[in-house]
Amino acid sequence: MHVVETPHPPGAVCMATGEIARFATSLQCYHRLQVPNGSLDAWHAGVLVAENLNHGLEAMMAMPSLQWAWIMGDDHVYPADLLLRLLDRGVDVVAPLCLNRYPPLDPSIMTPSGQKHLEDLPTSGLYKLGTGETCGDAGLLIRRNVLEALERPFYDRLRSGSFKSEDQAFTGKLQDSGFAIWIDMEHTIGHIAASAVQPVVKNGRWAIRLTGGAKHIIDIEPKRAPA
Repeated sequence: MHVVETPHPPGAVCMATGEIARFATSLQCYHRLQVPNGSLDAWHAGVLVAENLNHGLEAMMAMPSLQWAWIMGDDHVYPADLLLRLLDRGVDVVAPLCLNRYPPLDPSIMTPSGQKHLEDLPTSGLYKLGTGETCGDAGLLIRRNVLEALERPFYDRLRSGSFKSEDQAFTGKLQDSGFAIWIDMEHTIGHIAASAVQPVVKNGRWAIRLTGGAKHIIDIEPKRAPA
């Protein structure tokens, strides 16, 4: 993390990885991340994701000078000033817009009727999650007063690992405690997807096929810029 002078108070960056971090490009973003002076690097590693995040949040709460927590994993890419831009929003809970890693690559926002679609979201400003809507926690910024109001443990440890739902349960917990969650449409992050790149002939021409596991994502026609 890169310390910068800013009017924002310090906080904790809660990074969660397995025993081995997955993507070097994500760690490069973490290394370049701009944080206010006095912020805590609360990186915890291990196979229990929820437990790692609980350790990070508890470390933040143990230091009264820290006024926010920012949650991040090891499979995202983002600009160096993302955290500062989220702090600029001045709301209690805010996250950058993020897509799921797997087809059909919808936003990581769940509604009572299913997945939220990208085309249904505004292209600017802040989007407030509606009743029953939850989101993932990648890049989620939470102010200290919110965490002070929550029961421990912050994350449900029984949902960690293969359940893959500790983040949706956590954002639901925030809403149940009376806090609004905002999605920043102007500051987005990239979710590093597991995809294979394969040449295929389509309509008599070569195309590039992206697949995730056994699922066909999209065929792209290669185009070159004029010389």
